[in-house]
Amino acid sequence: MTNVRWRIIAVLLIATTINYVDRVNLSYAAPTLMKEFGIGPAGMGIVLSAFLWTYFLLQVPMGLALDKFGVRFVYGGAALLWGVATMLTATATGVVSLIAWRTLLGVGEAPLAPAGTKVIGFWAADHERGFASAMTVAGVPLGVFIGSPFIGWLLADFGWQTVFVGTGVIAVLWALGWIAYYRQPDQHKSANDAERAYLHQNSKREALPTHATWGELLTNRNILGLSIGHAALLFNLYFLLTWLPTYLIEQHHLTALRTGLFGSIPWFFGLVGALVGGRMSDLLVRRGWPIMRARKAFLGLGMILSMTSLMSLFTATLTATVACLSVALFGLLITNSVVWAANAEIAPTQQGAQVSAIQNCVGNAAGLVAPIMVGVLLQLTGSWMAPMTAAAVIALAGAAVYTLMLSDRAVLKQPVSVQELAR
Repeated sequence: MTNVRWRIIAVLLIATTINYVDRVNLSYAAPTLMKEFGIGPAGMGIVLSAFLWTYFLLQVPMGLALDKFGVRFVYGGAALLWGVATMLTATATGVVSLIAWRTLLGVGEAPLAPAGTKVIGFWAADHERGFASAMTVAGVPLGVFIGSPFIGWLLADFGWQTVFVGTGVIAVLWALGWIAYYRQPDQHKSANDAERAYLHQNSKREALPTHATWGELLTNRNILGLSIGHAALLFNLYFLLTWLPTYLIEQHHLTALRTGLFGSIPWFFGLVGALVGGRMSDLLVRRGWPIMRARKAFLGLGMILSMTSLMSLFTATLTATVACLSVALFGLLITNSVVWAANAEIAPTQQGAQVSAIQNCVGNAAGLVAPIMVGVLLQLTGSWMAPMTAAAVIALAGAAVYTLMLSDRAVLKQPVSVQELAR
């Protein structure tokens, strides 16, 4: 049997890695840009969130486009756009132009989650889906882990403009490779009949309806629970993605290069968390646990662990601060890997991108608030206590939502007569 499915997952991992390098590059350049353009914390919070404005608004439209036209050209074309937008950021001359290029970046990056979830729905067996999702989500911490020292080096030695040109070119190259390589399982020339049969025989998604109404999707308990929980997850994740470098600089007076090095360490532990969450939740599924029960056990645990970011305020050394942030990101990425496996498992077979888009739209509504809220609280209080406390409370609420709302009894199912016809 061929293993094309894992090559496809690897390509998605590379995409997410590049995607998050292109998201976090501005975070590392932010202290420099604040000085050069005279931007305050509240203003920079708006700039840091600008990418999410269009990213949030286009989740559902992109989900519809992916389900209608397929992921090959929609995702590939969008990746070309995000690469170009990243390079154009090097031409910014102030707040307005920074916002313009970051909102364009949001347009290009909008299909990332819906496309990945849809691809995993077709290319992963039930007992592999948690790890497949973990592999793609691992690109979030991997992108920051790899990108942070790389960006810090470019920033220190070549200036902030080089950061955006260098990271944008990589996205363009990936887009061209995706368009050339990606196909569905029944169309991919490298996949043999044995692999296609394996995917068909090991997917309970055959019992899901191929299509549900918007009313059914928007009132489904699992979709609502995953979406609300995702809001808590992304508030915390975008807080750290956008403000972590500034936090380390202000708390421990680091240079740009040292910020890149030490700022990458928590994301390494996030990478471990992503892989652990996917693998361990798959293990529970293999042992016979109902799918939602197996997934939500790790969703709640990850959000509880993320609250340790608050403890970093009470540390005296850089090592202790980084340790607290490492535990927090370990937890966040456990949740972020498992949530996409759960999403792929509850979506009607022809609406995987739409269900993913609903979750990501709700989640990113909170994600876009996070950078602004943190900037405003910093400017008003001059302290990191208020934003860190808010993030911890929101994480606790997210853990409660995942634990109490998700249920195997709420999974959408086909009528029995339709299932019998499909056999």
